Amino acid sequence: MRHQPLQGRDDPDHGAVTVETAVVMPALILLLAVLLAAAAAGMTTVRFEEAARASARAAARGEDLAAVEHTAREIAGDAASVQVYAAANRVTVAVSGPAPGVLGQWSDWRLHADATAAVDATGGDHDDP
Repeated sequence: MRHQPLQGRDDPDHGAVTVETAVVMPALILLLAVLLAAAAAGMTTVRFEEAARASARAAARGEDLAAVEHTAREIAGDAASVQVYAAANRVTVAVSGPAPGVLGQWSDWRLHADATAAVDATGGDHDDP
């Protein structure tokens, strides 16, 4: 019994899809890594914004500097940098840190968020109607 040769084996395009996929696959993986890193950077920025808001509220209530920084790092993470600026009747907290993932490793991109709150002049006593 003789086997018939498979049709299409003499086709010069045979295997072209496999080669094209092998060539494109590293670019697709790199694109996926950058997209995931951008999503992680977005989530980290949201965390930094929330940390700045919570810390600004704490500072406006009259919390000490250590408590304000602790509040920010509790939300933003230990790698975050926290700076507190006070003016006459306002306090601003700035939270920054490196971008996560591939974007942070390949560049010196830093994420930044800040929030300002009015200082509570009542001293936290809200018994008045």
